Amino acid sequence: MPDPTLRDQKAIIRLTGDVPSPISPPSGCRFRTRCWKAQDVCAEQVPLLEIRSGSDHPSACHFAEKREIVATHEA
Repeated sequence: MPDPTLRDQKAIIRLTGDVPSPISPPSGCRFRTRCWKAQDVCAEQVPLLEIRSGSDHPSACHFAEKREIVATHEA
């Protein structure tokens, strides 16, 4: 559940890149064309939907545990 006291303290990540076509999605991870963490493995393998350590919700990302943010925009 979102914490309203933290809402104004978090950085907003602005996505760049191309939104993939739903008719002809890219290989591998369908989000990789807009992801700042994307690497070669993202084009080659579809990530499994898993619950990662330290989290209680599933994610489908090869790099879900690496939480380094490189592009942010303050709200």
